[in-house]
Amino acid sequence: MSRLFRSRFPMVAVTGMTGVGKSQLVDRLTRRASDDGVAEVGSAVMERRTRLSSRLHGFRFLVVPGDNAATRLGALDEVFHDEPVDGVIHVVANGYATPRRAAGTTGAATATREEQLAAELEDWTITSHRIASMAVRRHKPIWLVIAVTKTDLYPDDVNEAVSYYSPGSGTPFADRVDALRALAGGAKLSIDVLPVSSQGGDRRSAISAKGASAMVDALADRLAQLSGHA
Repeated sequence: MSRLFRSRFPMVAVTGMTGVGKSQLVDRLTRRASDDGVAEVGSAVMERRTRLSSRLHGFRFLVVPGDNAATRLGALDEVFHDEPVDGVIHVVANGYATPRRAAGTTGAATATREEQLAAELEDWTITSHRIASMAVRRHKPIWLVIAVTKTDLYPDDVNEAVSYYSPGSGTPFADRVDALRALAGGAKLSIDVLPVSSQGGDRRSAISAKGASAMVDALADRLAQLSGHA
């Protein structure tokens, strides 16, 4: 029964540095209203969400905290070692992650796009090592979706951003994705790169509500295919 439940509701780790919009994206995937407080400061603990779909299928999402804290490291151990997940959504933001101060400090945080891209790359290095370690221990293949979010902030550069994160493109991030594939083995790990937006439709967004929903739906459809639900 537990194996059947796992096949119908696979576990998915949602990783990425703080400020990239992990919680908002998962809230969109699970059709849940976002918590403005969490969106503003980030979550210090692992969040759990469930997506229900037709035919008794769905997903259990485990949103790993983005801050470099003990809770984050514990969450990474849980999703990649203690009870390994079936797939991973790694969220990136093309350098447009919301800057955040360390816990306990007040005032607005600032960071350049270059600094955010560098932080994103450092975060990916930590996560990719965990994914590789999990993949080599597993008997069945696992999958990774790199979700390029906040596309409403750079609507004219979405294709360029997707290319930046895609295997074989020669960028610093892509080189580390290629290294992960080499460590895990091409047959053990599938990799997709998809653009998404958790925003859309308001006067500040360059993407319509329909366009943002279509991106989230495309991601959900791909998750269903990867999990054998479609």
